[in-house]
Amino acid sequence: MTAAVVVGIAASPASAAAVPPIFVSGNPDAVCPDGSKALRVDPSDTPQVFPIQLPGDGSGTLTVTFTNAQKTVNFTIAQPNSIAVRQVTVKGGDNANRYLDIANTGFPNGIDADTGLISPLNNGGQLPDVSHADFCFIPDNYG
Repeated sequence: MTAAVVVGIAASPASAAAVPPIFVSGNPDAVCPDGSKALRVDPSDTPQVFPIQLPGDGSGTLTVTFTNAQKTVNFTIAQPNSIAVRQVTVKGGDNANRYLDIANTGFPNGIDADTGLISPLNNGGQLPDVSHADFCFIPDNYG
């Protein structure tokens, strides 16, 4: 069981269980909702930090960590910030899971943190290593 902890004001974190993934067959391109920016992150044994700038719309610092022997993805956006994550696509094995944080999941302004994001199970029923994660951002008008 994963507990959600408030990190931002309106862009609150969600646990992976709170935002069910959408199965995506194959190796999808980084496709983001209109107005967002994509960033592809490859696995690393250490946390990776990325300064994010949305021209005219905000900035923030994204930290991505791969855990569980590179089978799960966790992320946070440092406070203060003026961006949020709108979508994460986690690719592993032959397919991907897309976590889309939009109004119908209870996070219309995106989120500032999430943990335990995974790719779909492989044909053998095992959780494959993550090959990459694609992040999409939106302005966080409430951060």
